[in-house]
Amino acid sequence: ISMPSTHHSNQIGELVAVLIALQSVNLQTPIKFITNSKYVINGLTTHLTSWEDSGWIGISNAPLFKAIAYHLQRRPTPTTFKWVKGHSGVEGNEKADQLAQIGATKVDIDTIDLYVPRNFDIQGTKLSQITQRLAYRKLMADTHLDYNRQTLGLLSMTRAAIETITNTLKMDETIWKSCRHKDITKKIQMFIYKTLNNAYKIGEFWLQIPTFKQRARCSTCEEPSESMEHILIHCNNLEQKKIWSLTRKIWPRKYGPWPEPSIGLILGYGALSLPQQPQNRDDKNRNSTKKSKGISCLLRILLSESAYLIWTIRCERAITGQTHTTENITRRWINTINRCLQLDRTIAARTKRSSKAITIVAQTWADIIEINTNNTTDQNNDEWVTTLEVLVGIKLPRPSQTEDTR
Repeated sequence: ISMPSTHHSNQIGELVAVLIALQSVNLQTPIKFITNSKYVINGLTTHLTSWEDSGWIGISNAPLFKAIAYHLQRRPTPTTFKWVKGHSGVEGNEKADQLAQIGATKVDIDTIDLYVPRNFDIQGTKLSQITQRLAYRKLMADTHLDYNRQTLGLLSMTRAAIETITNTLKMDETIWKSCRHKDITKKIQMFIYKTLNNAYKIGEFWLQIPTFKQRARCSTCEEPSESMEHILIHCNNLEQKKIWSLTRKIWPRKYGPWPEPSIGLILGYGALSLPQQPQNRDDKNRNSTKKSKGISCLLRILLSESAYLIWTIRCERAITGQTHTTENITRRWINTINRCLQLDRTIAARTKRSSKAITIVAQTWADIIEINTNNTTDQNNDEWVTTLEVLVGIKLPRPSQTEDTR
């Protein structure tokens, strides 16, 4: 089945597969669905009644769930669901993945029948279920404004960039929610959110004001329209090249090559989750999952903090006329990453944190830090996370051979 490009996601694909099966199989034939999607199973069993009672307010993919619920209730024979682990060698699951690949390459788009009779499609919310929060969400959903052209383009680039890392397609709601990821400070969350909304007064904004059209140009490389993508990725200025070079050098090579930064990857930082490395998949140690979470957290921090620092230095150069040397840029970047490290350590030390949370902090930073050798604390031990007396800082990236450092 090939769906419209605006409706691509793993969850939607799984729901469509269930719906097509229910519509295709004779009503008198029992069906057993074997799937690795807890989203589908929980949505059609545990949550279905409460979602119907609440009027489907705030529920993603509600039309699909309603259509599936209708076809389930009209079947007189049993329909069962069984969960299996994904990519575990189950024949049906593997063939389903192959069919999904075929559907993704189809040119013609299939039409999905979402018809639900009026007598089954109950409107509104049960009075006993309504709350102020639920009513507010309904009002906000009904007053949604269409995205502008630039935002739609950025959402598409973000979705594609996330897919290259996670092998999953994210919905717009997931991308917007990821802007507020807890691993990142509020000011950077706001920076990402405003960039995704194309809210900064740069580039094309100044072309609309006749007396200020010259501000649309990049002051470094004379690009006719200075977009945020140009500032963070393509500009030839010193800060952009130097900061991404430092980030690339400090990235732990054992987790694969540093992903080439793009505007989509930066805007989708909150939805990034690196898969476990092959050597860890068969590891019976539970820390393998924590390592994956820790290195994903490090990727989010390096991407977002580096991008925001490039933007900050660009504003200082373009607005106040400040100049920045290579040494100054390097020092500011190191201080920025060190502040993130010390903030994580302080939070872990001064609040009641579980050992799991402390371990994730350790897995985030362990591969890029240096611990004072005069201290008896072992770097392989997580004590340095909560022992603030231990002097810890990131390892300075080795300078390039082309730089004048000798």
